[in-house]
This record gives sequence, structure tokens and C-alpha cells, in this order.
Amino acid sequence: MQTLQHYVAAAQLTDRLTAADTSRAVRRVFHERRATPIQSVAAASGERLVLRRAVPHDGAALARLAELDGASRPAGEMLLAEVDEQIAAAVPLDGGRAIADPFRPTAELVELLRMRARLLAGGGVTAGRLQRLRPRLRHLRAAA
Repeated sequence: MQTLQHYVAAAQLTDRLTAADTSRAVRRVFHERRATPIQSVAAASGERLVLRRAVPHDGAALARLAELDGASRPAGEMLLAEVDEQIAAAVPLDGGRAIADPFRPTAELVELLRMRARLLAGGGVTAGRLQRLRPRLRHLRAAA
């Protein structure tokens, strides 16, 4: 019979291995491409790049960006890429269509935002561990 400590240790190990795999995958993507998005889009011209979540006062800027892109403004939470304090691209956290400034090279910014959104969607370590442990805990309660 396995103890609760065994299940917790196994869940922790799984979480750490998953985090290591994600980290390696992200590093591999940036190493495969000699020019990272930050270098090619912002750093080469000395511009400042900031990735952040959208806040309510970004609504007008996002509507303007969507109009420039010829798309409707996505609903829900969004991640933004600001280049020199101007929103250049935005990606919904739920994985919908990205909007971007058509007068800038933004393909790499959108790719970077999508990668960050996938990492954020993975949830916290605690939430994943709890979801994996629940069935095991039910099994232990039933056996007791």
C-alpha cells in the first residue's frame, strides 16, 4: 500500500519534470532562431519592449489596434506587447485571434505573446498537483 507521502512526492516530481521540459522547450525555440523577437523587433532599434496583461484603461488603444488590423476587438483577458509605450500586438489568453499593428513587423511579437499565454495557461504548480492528487486521495479514503 502506498502512503500519502508517496503520492505527494510523485506529484511534486511530475510538476518539476514538467516545468523543466517547458523551460527547455522555450530555450530551444529561442536558440533555434538566432534573432530572438526582442532582438529583432525592439533591441535592434533601441526601443523598449514590455509584455503585460491588459488593464481596463487599455480598451481604447485595443479598439484602435483592432481597427488598424481590420478585425474585431477580442473579448476577455489579453496579453499585450508594448514597444516604446505603444501597444503593437495583443493576444487573447483563451487562444483566440491576435491583433497587431500592420505597419510594424509584429509576427515575432505575436509568437512571443502566444508562447507566454501558453505558459500562463498551464496554471500554477499547486493547482496541477491538487488535480492529480484528488483521485488518489479519494481512492485512499475508500480503502480506509
